[in-house]
Amino acid sequence: MLWNECRRSRCRVGATVGKLAVILVVLTVASWAPGAPKKDKDQDQEFTPVYQHTVDEVFQASQEAIERLGWFVTDKDKDKGTISGYHPAYKTAFDIHIEALNTKPETRVTITVKTKYRNFRKDIEQRLPTQIQKVLATYH
Repeated sequence: MLWNECRRSRCRVGATVGKLAVILVVLTVASWAPGAPKKDKDQDQEFTPVYQHTVDEVFQASQEAIERLGWFVTDKDKDKGTISGYHPAYKTAFDIHIEALNTKPETRVTITVKTKYRNFRKDIEQRLPTQIQKVLATYH
């Protein structure tokens, strides 16, 4: 009698594990299905940190941060508040737009990254704003 109850319990556990395995397979295959929405590897990724500094300070700090990271500035326009650049090893382009938010020294930096390397996109998200903040910290 005890053996029979244990056998039923194992059967229930096996059925539950089997159902979970089927669900995982369906979810995995669904992402590959022809009708499933696909993410473009080269899609633009945008993020916008805000700094408590003037537009001029943030513009200068952004250029300096790019150079400190070993990346290159390809174009800049202080009047428009734009900086474009790239990282040659990863073939990654980025655009930065710098704008004042209000009369306080509060400036928003919008960084748009175009790359097929997801890890480098994350790297820019983390490193560039941090480096800009480090440069700004030396200004006061």
